[in-house]
Amino acid sequence: MTRRTGQSPLRISFIGQRGIPARYGGVETHVENVAVRLAARGHRVTVYCRSRYRASGSGGVERGTDGARMYRGVRLVYVPSIHTKHLDTPTHAAWCALHCALTRRAQIVHFHGIGPAAFAGIPRLSGIPVVSTFHALDWRQEKWGKWAVAFLRRGERIAARRSDALVVVSKIMQAYVADTYGQRAEWIPNGASVPPVRGTGSLARWGLTANEYVLAVGRIIRDRQIDTLIRAFTGMPGKRKLCVVGSETPRTVYTDYLKSLANDRVVFTGDVFGTDLETIYASARVYVLASRVEGLPITVCEAMAHGRALLLSDIPENHEVAGDAALYFSCGDEKDLRRGLERMCADDKLRETLGGVARERSRTVFHWDRVTDTLESLYYRVVAGKGRNS
Repeated sequence: MTRRTGQSPLRISFIGQRGIPARYGGVETHVENVAVRLAARGHRVTVYCRSRYRASGSGGVERGTDGARMYRGVRLVYVPSIHTKHLDTPTHAAWCALHCALTRRAQIVHFHGIGPAAFAGIPRLSGIPVVSTFHALDWRQEKWGKWAVAFLRRGERIAARRSDALVVVSKIMQAYVADTYGQRAEWIPNGASVPPVRGTGSLARWGLTANEYVLAVGRIIRDRQIDTLIRAFTGMPGKRKLCVVGSETPRTVYTDYLKSLANDRVVFTGDVFGTDLETIYASARVYVLASRVEGLPITVCEAMAHGRALLLSDIPENHEVAGDAALYFSCGDEKDLRRGLERMCADDKLRETLGGVARERSRTVFHWDRVTDTLESLYYRVVAGKGRNS
């Protein structure tokens, strides 16, 4: 799609992601998909990246005519950070916000994540309007200690009160913002889109056969309950495999624990992207997400776009994204998860029905083109002084 007739292109900067092309998590996937679409519509889009994320000469990153690194029409600006678990995100976001404020090149700055949004006030001091997106209430994750939780909650408060527009990816978070801060947030969800998948040859490198494996995709963290999934799966008879795509960064003993639970029917691929990941999605028999904490999981959106049958934990966020396109099990209940796996793997009609509902739900609700349309309209309102805090 193109920019609306009569509207001038905008200068938009994104802060909070590690960088693009997406090689890490859901925030990066979200930013890449909306950034390249906005650039294709003629907007001047800048994505701030962490210096160690630099991918010059690979992954589609090229030099522009002015020497800047570009990815599919998006300018990439690399900024350093203090690379520790607790300082990486805040130092990077702070320096990016200062760069935006001092250079004043952007018409609008968009923060992604409640941690980076702690610095939303910096561009506003230079008169640049700010949009902040809540991708998840990250302070709920088990991995964070009390000081990190305090910082994340502070970022959440600042974003809720000082952004010119606040975006949430789920209606659950929209209600939370209204109840907690008395503020209105725009619901703009995650999405997916599916390029054509040609063949299944890449599956062989992992010993996978099309339609003969259960799939789980995402960063390996305790909140995802992958240990519960592995125990449930290995308790089932048969030759089908469980494919776990993703990694734990930084790696802890949890990864070793998962591998100690696994048998030879459990395949850990590590991080997979691009056409190989599309092939893995398109060829899975069932997609499973066992999480107890989520925002609005992009992996479920992607599995729906591929028409996969879904087996999800019964947390509210999974119900919101999948609706009646999934079979649900009691979160954390290994036996209930095993029953769901057995039913889904055996019932061809159920998988076909759920897969069809999933594909249609992706097309009509969770699609990146729709997401970009809504976000672009919000930007024009904010720049025109029609944001909440203008």
